[in-house]
Amino acid sequence: MVNKTDINNQTEKILESLDGIRRASPQPFFYTRLIGRMQMKTTSLWEKMASIISKPTIAIATIALFLLINITVIFHFSSNPASTGQNDSAVISDNEYSLSVSSLYDINPEQNDIAQK
Repeated sequence: MVNKTDINNQTEKILESLDGIRRASPQPFFYTRLIGRMQMKTTSLWEKMASIISKPTIAIATIALFLLINITVIFHFSSNPASTGQNDSAVISDNEYSLSVSSLYDINPEQNDIAQK
């Protein structure tokens, strides 16, 4: 077991090692450089993109391109009208996708006769 005197000696050594400690001081002009970096404006990618897009020439060119594409698509589809007749392969029969509700009586008509008797 450790004696009480050994613990006191260790404590005294630790406290004596702290006698030569001084307060840390920064390098010269540290605060000036720190404030300069904090005030330096950094722009993010989104801010750069927003500044480019918000220019009137870019905005007008984008709107004109959008309108040109829309007009081209409208004229393309209006010049090639789809045939008004329906192809046999395109017609969906009522039997394939029946929207009517069927009951057990509709499926088994002989059961319906038994249930009514």
